[in-house]
Amino acid sequence: MDRYLDLARAGKNDWWRYLLAVLLIVFLWQGVGALPTLFLLFWAIFDGNPQTDMTYTGVTGVNVLLTFVALMFGSLCFLLAIFLAVRFIHRRRLLTLITPEPRFSFGRFFQGFFVWFLLVGLVAVGEALLYPGRYVWTLDLPRFLPFIFLALVLIPVQTSAEELFFRGYLLQGLGQLRLRNIWLLSLISGLLFGPPHLLNPEAQANPLLMLVYYVSMGAVMAYVTLRDGRLELALGLHAANNLFAALFANATVTALPTPSLFTVMELDVVYSLLTALAGLLIFVLVFAGGWKKKAEVLQVTPVA
Repeated sequence: MDRYLDLARAGKNDWWRYLLAVLLIVFLWQGVGALPTLFLLFWAIFDGNPQTDMTYTGVTGVNVLLTFVALMFGSLCFLLAIFLAVRFIHRRRLLTLITPEPRFSFGRFFQGFFVWFLLVGLVAVGEALLYPGRYVWTLDLPRFLPFIFLALVLIPVQTSAEELFFRGYLLQGLGQLRLRNIWLLSLISGLLFGPPHLLNPEAQANPLLMLVYYVSMGAVMAYVTLRDGRLELALGLHAANNLFAALFANATVTALPTPSLFTVMELDVVYSLLTALAGLLIFVLVFAGGWKKKAEVLQVTPVA
């Protein structure tokens, strides 16, 4: 954990650099990044077509692939902003947000990806069996085939930007304040991660329980990152979570509409929260043995 948090010391950490970096990130992410979506909203309102309109869930009557790309533009700006802030304001490499090692571990990333993908897949199958009719086959092949490529490219950009910011930049920044308690750091990370996601349309189904859901996801991903001493597991988990929803089973009310294979006709917040908590516990237990062995190796004192 300490090696990961200490990576921030590879750069410059004056307080004004953090302030300037956060302002830059918010401006590019929420300002510049929102322009294509705003354009779509104005288009839907003023194009004179009764089929297009703006609702609380987004834009209706507009090609879902166009809407997806417009939304993902914000994530591209988010990732660019993080790179610019880390490289030119803090004077450090982007890789220092991920690992103390000289290279990114694709093996660790795919371990996190496939474990979580399997878990959310089992949760979806269980929900479909428990509640017949909730999952409806909605495959639209002409839209789905090009979307596969867009999703595989852009969704990892979106999830990686969030992880680099919340579990990388902010978590390491908190470490520079001498906060080294893994439980406190994980909780703070979850509390920072959760509230912005309440702006998602699906959060309106039950804001309190959805807040618990998002805070729990953020806190456990921070815990996993600190225990593993690197970010790849959390990167894999987050990418698997969003790709599964986008490609296989998306909800009718969602912040990211996609032409998925199935559409979930009802968002069961209680089921989602309970299964997410169970899945996160299993995910931690899968990798806990490796963390224990690593800690035991580090505690061994070499004999001269």
